[in-house]
Amino acid sequence: MGKAALIIVIGTLSVFMVITNSVNTSVSESQKSSIQYFSSVQARNIANSVSELLVAKVSDTTNFRVTSQKSMNLFDGVAQYTVKDTLVGTDSLVKVSVFAAYNGQFAFTTVLTEENKGSGFIPTTVKAAISTNNPVETKGNITVDGRQHDINGNLISNAGTYGIWTTQTYGRGGNSKVGATHSGTDIAPIKSGGSFGNTYKSGQVWPGGYPNNPDSLLGGKAKGFASGTLKSIALSGANGSQYTTNPSSLSYPLSGVTYVELPSGGTWNAANITGSGILVVHNSATNAIIKNLNTGPFKGMIIADDIIHIHTTIIGAIIGISPSPSDGNCIGNGNGRVYYSSEAINKAIEKIDPNVVPMYGFGEKRLKIVSWLE
Repeated sequence: MGKAALIIVIGTLSVFMVITNSVNTSVSESQKSSIQYFSSVQARNIANSVSELLVAKVSDTTNFRVTSQKSMNLFDGVAQYTVKDTLVGTDSLVKVSVFAAYNGQFAFTTVLTEENKGSGFIPTTVKAAISTNNPVETKGNITVDGRQHDINGNLISNAGTYGIWTTQTYGRGGNSKVGATHSGTDIAPIKSGGSFGNTYKSGQVWPGGYPNNPDSLLGGKAKGFASGTLKSIALSGANGSQYTTNPSSLSYPLSGVTYVELPSGGTWNAANITGSGILVVHNSATNAIIKNLNTGPFKGMIIADDIIHIHTTIIGAIIGISPSPSDGNCIGNGNGRVYYSSEAINKAIEKIDPNVVPMYGFGEKRLKIVSWLE
């Protein structure tokens, strides 16, 4: 081999070695960069996952706090955290702080939460345990109690309302009884006597005219319930909501918004209302009938054109729409129980209120996330 050829071979080999070294260096740097990126993402995942776990713990155990730093191993990394009460302005919040490490990379999260105090409301049309726009009668052994109750039917003293409120007349018969809270004082269910006249209100006037559809009865557009909102929620299936024109197709227990739209003069008889939420029985002619409410209990609000014969337990409130119901609107002639409960009403509306800020927590949504910083 000549000297010139040898020089060429050595030169080529040198260039090859330089290129190879450069490629190896580049691959090594890329590999190192990839490992660092993966590690930083993993550290971030650990920080957020631990934050999620801690916020969920607070939502399930409201007094859960960790004032001294603790550690948790997760995803082959480690996290250190605290859960403390804090004050931001005038707001009492819970601060969850997490520091996470994975393979030399680090991440931080700070979450501020506050307890969900309940964001439902009591519609102004709920004047009593039973509010109607028509003549109403109670017969048999039905009890209508406007005193305040919790969602399980337990009595809360001196915090309720009237048993019955109507724009027209009220007639009592049989062994039916009505209770109320009048001027801050409870009146246990009775059927006669000096206090009986304070358990109900008849001949009342609704300024501007009594609402004639379910959305208006919840406050209409001003409260986030423009015309058609309840029906739309029912059609969406949110929180177990259901829409039907055939009550036999309903699934139980009821929840969310259950919207039963019957043909003009149509009747749901007999009615299984077991469940909770908001139950609507309505049509555009305001003559949809729910009759013989035999199976329950139901917790929440019932809004119906025409309600006949309550034979089960209802905790919350009932609103009747039609000014001219069938059957003289004998709202109960058996052993039914209607207990006023603002808690049941609040919870029913809270679950479907368009204005509610999303909450956080297992099972029920109990915490509001004020901020989540990384």
